[in-house]
Amino acid sequence: MALRKYIPSGDAPSVSMKPLSFSSRVHEKAQLADPETSPVVEPDVDIDLREVYFLIMHFLSAGPCHRTYGQFWNELLEHQLLPRRYHAWYSRNGEHSGDENDNGLSFPLSYNKLVERYPHIEKDHLVKLLKQLILSTAPPAQGMSGGNAPNAADVPTLLGSGSFSLLDHDRSEGSNKCERPPGYMRWPHMRADQVRGLSLREIGGGFTRHHRAPSIRAACYAIAKPSTMVQKMQNIKRLRGHRNAVYCAIFDRLGRYVITGSDDRLVKIWSMDTAYCLASCRGHEGDITDLAVSSNNALVASSSNDCIIRVWRLPDGLPISVLRGHAGAVTAIAFSPRPSSIYQLLSSSDDGTCRIWDARYSQFSPRIYVPRPSDSVAGRNNGPSSNSGPQTHQIFCCAFNANGTVFVTGSSDNLARVWNACKSNVDDSDQPNHEMDVLSGHENDVNYVQFSGCAVASRFSMADTSKEENIPKFKNSWFTHDYIVTCSRDGSAIIWIPRARRSHGKVGRWTRAYHLKVPPPPMPPQPPRGGPRQRILPTPRGVNMIVWSLDNRFVLAAIMDCRICVWNAADGSLVHSLTGHSESTYVLDVHPFNPRIAMSAGYDGKTIVWDIWEGTPIRIYEIARFKLVDGKFSPDGTSIILSDDVGQLYILNTGQGESQKDAKYDQFFLGDYRPLIQDTHGNALDQETQLVPYRRNMQDLLCDSSLSFPITLTLIWFLYKDVIL
Repeated sequence: MALRKYIPSGDAPSVSMKPLSFSSRVHEKAQLADPETSPVVEPDVDIDLREVYFLIMHFLSAGPCHRTYGQFWNELLEHQLLPRRYHAWYSRNGEHSGDENDNGLSFPLSYNKLVERYPHIEKDHLVKLLKQLILSTAPPAQGMSGGNAPNAADVPTLLGSGSFSLLDHDRSEGSNKCERPPGYMRWPHMRADQVRGLSLREIGGGFTRHHRAPSIRAACYAIAKPSTMVQKMQNIKRLRGHRNAVYCAIFDRLGRYVITGSDDRLVKIWSMDTAYCLASCRGHEGDITDLAVSSNNALVASSSNDCIIRVWRLPDGLPISVLRGHAGAVTAIAFSPRPSSIYQLLSSSDDGTCRIWDARYSQFSPRIYVPRPSDSVAGRNNGPSSNSGPQTHQIFCCAFNANGTVFVTGSSDNLARVWNACKSNVDDSDQPNHEMDVLSGHENDVNYVQFSGCAVASRFSMADTSKEENIPKFKNSWFTHDYIVTCSRDGSAIIWIPRARRSHGKVGRWTRAYHLKVPPPPMPPQPPRGGPRQRILPTPRGVNMIVWSLDNRFVLAAIMDCRICVWNAADGSLVHSLTGHSESTYVLDVHPFNPRIAMSAGYDGKTIVWDIWEGTPIRIYEIARFKLVDGKFSPDGTSIILSDDVGQLYILNTGQGESQKDAKYDQFFLGDYRPLIQDTHGNALDQETQLVPYRRNMQDLLCDSSLSFPITLTLIWFLYKDVIL
């Protein structure tokens, strides 16, 4: 019997498919075994896929897809995928009956023959089988049968996964596997998990959209009420681990550790869980000027005015490298947020240069960045320059943009400069790199700079650096949303925005958008007419520090006259002038996920948490009678770390502080201030024990500032160690 090919009304494209062979036999029954020793084997059965193809074709014959039906007909005939008719056992002699498709045992049936052979199979037979599968596998619909409103589990689907799958294997896997929600469903600006969700539930509650929220969608930024949130932050733990001012205090990327740097030349690592000092990092010969933690949370770098940068391992303080090369005090450092360059460390110095180091290796030469000569800057000359001699100005600050492709610096020549962090000198390694743009507009030293979108840790900080296919490529979008804010002691701040790319060859790549002038302070109340007049002395209006708000809609600045000014970044208008401090403020930080909340601390010993949308203080902490010189929010927003000018550390967090109650006030190691010796590469050893300083931390006990009790134990050990051993 010859099979007829289906000829459709239109020309259908021919598709070549590899012939498939399917088994139609049922698996043989397994032998009986001991159920206690043998694993449970799920029953399995082979399905004749030829019958499935016939059901699919029968279903398509009644639908609107006539061309698909014809093409499917031809494919099934070409590959002989329809059920076959087998000869009777007594006629299976292996001889062909004359049919070209007869192999001696069976020959294929056409679709029409199959329809005649199985008249009980209706065209919706496949749909009925799937309905029967859903009814026999899916649980009964609670909402439909109980009269309640239906939920998502009541909607039948063949495409469900996990617990909604119709396959037992997928259902068991889905119940045991908990996948992270997609990025658009997570908490804004941070990773969402159950622990943080429960913590945030304890410290806040929902409220309606605020009039300063940019949209209904942005109401999710403020799920926790600022007032409710800060009221839970009432536990204050006071510690001391330094003898001099602690001008550097930061959290690690996960909020588990606190790193402090002091003028006593020590860098200390503290545990947030127990409030104990874990390590004391010794080696610097000058005051600590800045600290930075790598984006993968593995390294911490410290800079000093001894012109050296030292890199330590978290959390034990193992020395990793000593980076030497600057001829002046290192003023600021920052790790690159770029996922492929997590160990690149940027530094700025009083010698007027910047350098990018590989923080892991002391022997690698850094990439040097030197400003162009002043005559080239005045003429915006972009040609090459060989000026690598000593500079006449100092660089006070440096900061990467959000993706680590460029960085900006502020210096004592009243200029801010933008540099390319990705360009390396392949042709001539001795030739220094020069700036790509110069931002001129201030009349005094540029003492602080920051890119927009960098108020919190990089969103790629803990990502797998070997997989960057999901990370946007910055080749054609380096300057997208790379707004810069700079401030100066001249009493102003400037917002710079990137120009269009077509104008980069003619003028600078950034242009001044808004010049934010500091308003005069409010006038004090005057006596009635005829009374004695009070002489009003001029107050300085320089800007000490400036930051972007979390959503980049506001710019906050700490002014020398004790105020906090808030400007609208969209039009440069002054939104609030916040008063509450009685002395200068040098600490300013924004909440890691709530754009309404900011924190400031000053020389008056006060810490004020602000609602920058309302322009009101949420809570004022009278922490100390000493000057507060540095502070930060924790990455989860539930703690604040502060430091003062006498070596003390203050931890503000939620809860009752049960895990920190055993931590003593004084926490020093015996070898904290013992003399050190250094080799030619800058590596330090303890002079008394000839050990690496971090090894001595593991042997010495924590003690108070007098060091009396541990010294007694140490003397006894050295006097009687031979007898004991």
